[in-house]
Amino acid sequence: MTVRGILFDKDGTLIDFRATWLAAYQGAAAELAEIAGLQPTFAQELLARSGYDTAADSFTETSPLLWATNADIAQRWADEPELRHVADAFTISARHFADEQRYPPVPVGDLAALFTTLDRRGLALGLATMDTTEKAHGTLATLGLAGRLAFVTGYDGGHGEKPEPGMVLGFCAATGLAPAEVLVVGDTAADLLMARAAGAAMAVAVLTGATPRTILDRHADVVLESVMQLESLL
Repeated sequence: MTVRGILFDKDGTLIDFRATWLAAYQGAAAELAEIAGLQPTFAQELLARSGYDTAADSFTETSPLLWATNADIAQRWADEPELRHVADAFTISARHFADEQRYPPVPVGDLAALFTTLDRRGLALGLATMDTTEKAHGTLATLGLAGRLAFVTGYDGGHGEKPEPGMVLGFCAATGLAPAEVLVVGDTAADLLMARAAGAAMAVAVLTGATPRTILDRHADVVLESVMQLESLL
């Protein structure tokens, strides 16, 4: 196997999931409860319905918070019976999810140094996220990584959604690589199943997201603590 390119997921892989996204989900749920005139405990109930147990700080295997688009999550919450009378419920959630000032992306390590090391190996690098393409570019800029990747796409980038193979195939089309030359790195089953569907060289899971290890072990070729261990794997 010759690896010539790496396609990264963003949230939970390059960005620490709990430090960044869990805070946004909790903030949105709290505001929705307040606007709807409900008890603050409804925020925890809303998260629980989405597969997150606040007391245990754990996610279910099927939690949409781990894999769904922000728009999908916002719509799911707006459709909850207690929130249907809140005209701007969708907008409130979407605003929280897009607010990088309130919820700045927290990198899992020195990503600039990691990318420099990977660049020196001559590897093509790409990003495939279920966030928007615009938000992906914005996050990369915030992290000082703008222009460091040959391919960046979100769910709205025209390459389909995970776990479909389109994002991997789009990366291959942009770089001239074959799927069998691409290593896919992600923190959810959707990332790993995307790699399988595309025929990628390897599906690598990382533990900086919130997916239970048992699920990652089921679908990954290898599980790393963090992308910062990629160099040793290569």
